Amino acid sequence: MSFGSNALEHIKRKRAGTLALVDNLSRKAEGDMKAAAPWKDRTATARRALHSGVEPAGKNKIRMFLAHGVRYGGILEEGSKPHIIRAKNKKALYWKGASHPVKAVRHPGTKPRAIVQPTAKKYKVKVRDTLVKWWSTK
Repeated sequence: MSFGSNALEHIKRKRAGTLALVDNLSRKAEGDMKAAAPWKDRTATARRALHSGVEPAGKNKIRMFLAHGVRYGGILEEGSKPHIIRAKNKKALYWKGASHPVKAVRHPGTKPRAIVQPTAKKYKVKVRDTLVKWWSTK
C-alpha cells in the first residue's frame, strides 16, 4: 500500500464517521425537541411527529434536518395572527358546549411555541464543534 492509498482510506473512514456523528447528533436533537416541546399535549400527535434526519446534499456534503411532522407545525413554531374561522362543509359551526350554531368565529391567534428553531440553533454549534474535533484528530 502506498502513502496515497493510506490517505484515501483515512479520508473514506473520516467521511463515514462524519455521517455517523451527525446522525447521532440528529437523534439526540430529536429527543431534546420531544422532551422540551413547550406546548401542552392534547393527543401527543405533534410531539410524536417531531423528527430529524441526515441526508446527502450533493458531493461530499450532508444535511441534518429537524422538522415538525404535522400540518399545523408552522403554527406551533411561528404562531398565527387573529383570524376568522368559517364553516366549510356545513352552513354553521357548532361544538359541544356552544349555546347555538354560528356562521363564523373570531380566533384570537396563537402564540408561537417554537422548538425546532431553538433546537437547530443549539445543535448547529454542537455539530460544528464535534466535526472540527473529529476532523482534527488522526
